[in-house]
Amino acid sequence: MRCVLGIFVSLLAFLALNVCSPMCFAQAWTPPRGEGEYATVFQDLYTTKHTLGDGSRVDAGHVTLLGVVNSVDVGMTDKLAVTLAFPVGMGMYNGKTPHLLPIDNGNFHGALQDFGLGLRYNLISRPWLFTPFVLSTYPMMNYQHFAHSAIGSNAWEVRMGFTVGRRFETRLRNAYLQAQYSYALSEQFMNIRPHRNRFQGEFGYFLTSRLSVRALALSQVMTNGLEIPRDYPVRTPESPLWREHDRISRVDFVNIGGGVSYSLTRSLDVFGSLLTMPWGTNGHALKTGASLGISWTFRTPWARPELAYRPGSSGETWQAGVNQPPQIQCAH
Repeated sequence: MRCVLGIFVSLLAFLALNVCSPMCFAQAWTPPRGEGEYATVFQDLYTTKHTLGDGSRVDAGHVTLLGVVNSVDVGMTDKLAVTLAFPVGMGMYNGKTPHLLPIDNGNFHGALQDFGLGLRYNLISRPWLFTPFVLSTYPMMNYQHFAHSAIGSNAWEVRMGFTVGRRFETRLRNAYLQAQYSYALSEQFMNIRPHRNRFQGEFGYFLTSRLSVRALALSQVMTNGLEIPRDYPVRTPESPLWREHDRISRVDFVNIGGGVSYSLTRSLDVFGSLLTMPWGTNGHALKTGASLGISWTFRTPWARPELAYRPGSSGETWQAGVNQPPQIQCAH
């Protein structure tokens, strides 16, 4: 069975935060045993405002973050899938209040980011798919995190959660819906361990057998963390607390946007998305978050013979462009 994988820009929601760390996305649908996808995603995130603890926005300079994520998603069984992600990022800051020089000197600075490993298992397939997941990210190198233009938080994170999804089989037969909740356990700094609750929603519709569109909503709610500027009386590079603000601040946000996918062939897809952040606190206010990617589906030696495996039309085997490759996640 062909696994057409589009893009789930939920990750761009996290990119709205400021500092990026890779993540593997967990979807309700899983590819059949032995089938998988290789994807490359390019992202361009542009920020012109910073948000404070009360939700107000200030102009503290402009930030451009660029990233490329290469990922592989493989079905180990019909219900168990594993995802690997390898991101590279670079950032540039233009403004009068740099965090640290030379990284915030107006030029691009980049490095390898955080390796991602994710597992998901489909427990229930009808009438709704229910797929728990766990994923972890770990820095591939020791990079600078204290900067407007930093590519990540240089910290490990483990996420646990579940995704529900359904293809509508009566009304809106070409539509599908996915929703996800996850809890993130992050590395501790300054005796503060952030507790992040993340919510994602996606409604997609296939205009044709090749072309699909989707609406996206993404949010993060933290139950702890410090507020800017209230909890940072000294905001200079010499302050140990301020140097960790991207890791320990209470960053809440709501991102909305949309995306489109198109199948060029049975095994090759192109996709794109655009997000913006209408509300957030203690981070970077994403003005535009654009992504563009291409994915290629493949079969491994342990995949079922194509002639011997013919999936039915029920929602439990339907994949049509619903699974999406991982992208970069931001933590600030």
